[in-house]
Amino acid sequence: MPKPMSVFVDFRGDEAVLLNAIVEVLGCSLAKEELDVGVLYRGRLLDTEVVLFGDHGLDDDCGIKFSEYAYQMKLTAFDVGMRVSSYGRMYECIAVFVAERLCARLGRRTQVVANLQRIVATFGS
Repeated sequence: MPKPMSVFVDFRGDEAVLLNAIVEVLGCSLAKEELDVGVLYRGRLLDTEVVLFGDHGLDDDCGIKFSEYAYQMKLTAFDVGMRVSSYGRMYECIAVFVAERLCARLGRRTQVVANLQRIVATFGS
């Protein structure tokens, strides 16, 4: 089973700008959900659930400075996707692709982290 992947985005502007950039990059919409703990945005792409939220509440850990990134986009693999042998390779590539595209589109730093423990890629300065 692929490790949970997250794309962290150093964005502190109008949330609508971030959401529009994500929808453009993903090519799918995100539905807004208001929960007791706050607002999140959820969508589905290639047998992968995508959930965006701000105020992730993560402390810096494992040498990763989570506090420098205002938003976390969590990617979670659905079982149906994992039944295909190439899914694992695609899953990590999706996260890296999205992070690189968001960095280019927004001009903000992004970072891909596996299982909240290992930096996979960093984009921007």
